[in-house]
Amino acid sequence: MRIGKVKESILKRSVLRQLHNHSEKGSPAPGEDAGVLFMPEFMPEFTQGFSGKNGVAMAVNPVEGWTFAAKRAVYGAVNSMLAAGAAPKAISLSILMPEEAEEKQLKALIKEIDSLCMQENILVLSGHTAVSPYVSTLILSVTAMGSITRNKENIVVSKESIADSKGNTKQVAVVNADLDLVVAGTVGREGAAMLAAEYAKRLEERYAPSYVEAAKHLFDDGSMTAVADILQEKEVVSVHDVREGGIFAALWEMAAAANVGLSIDLKNIPIKQHTIEVCEYFNLNPYMLRSGGTLLLACANGARIVEQLKNAGVQAVVIGQTTAGNDRLIRYDDEARFLEPPKMDEYYKVN
Repeated sequence: MRIGKVKESILKRSVLRQLHNHSEKGSPAPGEDAGVLFMPEFMPEFTQGFSGKNGVAMAVNPVEGWTFAAKRAVYGAVNSMLAAGAAPKAISLSILMPEEAEEKQLKALIKEIDSLCMQENILVLSGHTAVSPYVSTLILSVTAMGSITRNKENIVVSKESIADSKGNTKQVAVVNADLDLVVAGTVGREGAAMLAAEYAKRLEERYAPSYVEAAKHLFDDGSMTAVADILQEKEVVSVHDVREGGIFAALWEMAAAANVGLSIDLKNIPIKQHTIEVCEYFNLNPYMLRSGGTLLLACANGARIVEQLKNAGVQAVVIGQTTAGNDRLIRYDDEARFLEPPKMDEYYKVN
């Protein structure tokens, strides 16, 4: 395709015609800069500076490369909203493709995005689609939008007072010591699935084709919508979407943000055997491999939350606790080592 915005004919037949969950006023027309999502229940809050319980959450999730791009984009958008305590409502897309990209690739991408958005009951609100001489692969940037209703009253953990823009103080839950850390989902599966799809022939030199095929499907259930209500339980103090850099990066980010320590049992971190085998083949650390579709929770009662997650069909385990001080320890049997700041995702080491 030519450099620059895609032709109007391509935009219409391979993008707009593929979208069914779109703006409430209709699919964005060529040349429109933004889609509008009307949420009348929020309008008084906008005029009052969000003085009540309602709000709007927004997040940006970039995706690089064609492999499982639709799943990574939509699941990432959904889970980032859920982690923020928001109900996902809509996404906007920015799609940049290299010159060698073909229209059929774009059409297939949009159709899958549309199907996933229908499944998740979210809108594709607006977008920009172009071919750029500055990119060598697909760059898909997704802006997610969700609605928040603060309904966590009487949270059973310690609170601290903060002042809002008007000088009023309010109590908010904080991540402190002695909270359980729960992993919902299994780690490394996004990266392992991508590697299985991209390097299937190499992996089949060691593993049966059926085993490699199964590894490609590790990320099929990457949405956490089914457990959205559980994430709103009063014992759940904080939720973090585990993505690039894997569970080790997510643990560091949560601890650093709260200025707490960690004590983690490595053997408790949930991981599928397919992920382990793929990582062993490429000599990768699965705990530093991209883990879309996985959430890290800080909870006041991790055992109860784990039970609820399992009853909802999501694998979950208490992997450790937050601690006082700044020591962030990863334990394996009688050995312990310090968790290090996030490094390059292991996925990028394979070539």
